[in-house]
Amino acid sequence: MTVALPPLYHVGIVVADLQAAAADFERLWGAPMYRVNDATFPKTRLHGQETTLSARYGFINTGASEIELIEPLSTPSPYTEFLESNGGDGVHHLAYIVDAIDPYLDRLRAAGVDPTPLLDAAIGGDGRFVYLDHTAHGPVIELIELSAEVRAQAQAESR
Repeated sequence: MTVALPPLYHVGIVVADLQAAAADFERLWGAPMYRVNDATFPKTRLHGQETTLSARYGFINTGASEIELIEPLSTPSPYTEFLESNGGDGVHHLAYIVDAIDPYLDRLRAAGVDPTPLLDAAIGGDGRFVYLDHTAHGPVIELIELSAEVRAQAQAESR
C-alpha cells in the first residue's frame, strides 16, 4: 500500500541565525524573506513527552513552494536536536498540507510503517502539525492540518 502526498508546501531549513540565513538567500538568489514570526506551541509532544516549543520562522517564496527558515528559541526542541546532530544548519523537513493528519498515520500503519510522530503540536485552535522521522531517507516529513480558513490564507500567501 502506498501513501500519496499532496504537492510540496515548503522545505524547512533549521538555522542557528535566521537573519544571516535570510540575508544569504536574498543576496545569492534574489529571494527575500517576506514574513517572520515568533511562535510558541504550548501543547506539544516531543518524543512523546509534553513540552512547549518556541521558534522563529521566516518564509521565503520561491514560486511553486516556499523555504521556511527556522531558528530555535527553546530547548528541548527538534530544531536544537537537529543543529547538534547535523553539526549546523541544514534541510530538516519537507512539509505538506493535508486535510487531516490521522488518516495519513493510519495509512502508514497499514503500509507497515510506525508513524509515531517525533513532534506533535497544536496550532492554536486552527490545526496541528506533526514531524515524522525515518519515512523519507533523510529529511523529516511534516504533515500540516489547518482549518479551512487558515489553509486558504496559507496557500494564498505562498503564491
